Amino acid sequence: MPRTGELDDVVRLTTRRSWALLTAVLLALGVGGTWAVVARIESTVSVEGILLAGRGPTVVTAPATATVASVEAVTGRPVAAGEVLLTLRGDDETIEVTSPVAGFLSTLTVRPGDSVKGGATLGAVDRAEQRLSALLLLDAGQPAGIPAGTPVRGAGLSGTVTQVEAYPLSTTDLADRYGILRLPGYPDERLVRPVLVDLGVSAWPGATLTPVRLDLIVGTDRPLDVLLGGGR
Repeated sequence: MPRTGELDDVVRLTTRRSWALLTAVLLALGVGGTWAVVARIESTVSVEGILLAGRGPTVVTAPATATVASVEAVTGRPVAAGEVLLTLRGDDETIEVTSPVAGFLSTLTVRPGDSVKGGATLGAVDRAEQRLSALLLLDAGQPAGIPAGTPVRGAGLSGTVTQVEAYPLSTTDLADRYGILRLPGYPDERLVRPVLVDLGVSAWPGATLTPVRLDLIVGTDRPLDVLLGGGR
């Protein structure tokens, strides 16, 4: 039978262990409670789109109905303002089509021998020294309530929304806007709502029309709110 002194030692040891366990539990609850109140969980929407230089390239159009006689410029190469990009042959004249701005020839939609109508898109030129942007294409059925300044992240890039188109556009109309035959990865005549994002870095040659997927950060919740069903 244990003596009184031994029982006292057991009680003290048990008490110390109980207090240590209780302290550890309370600390864990305190840390967890603080995290639940202070931490934030982001709500994101993943959206596909394309990269752009600035707000998009400058479109080059045919000044008259003619046939493409020759192409002097090379896609992806630098061009100077006024540099001859291609030559058209009309009924009784030869027309040199020049670059309207200095930059990089991002697209060229015609080849020698092609017939073009006056005003038709021939290609597009990215202006030099532009910031990198992204054109995200929300499905037309999605809500348009994305305010300017909404954070965006993904693909090693980050930025903010600068503009959301008021009305949906077809992918064909957007392709015409940017001087291409069709948007990469998108079927013709799909209705989308364009969202322009400033990515805060300089655009590199050839960045325009690169497909990209970015996350719109549309809200934040506290873990406590999520657990209680009160997240925004």
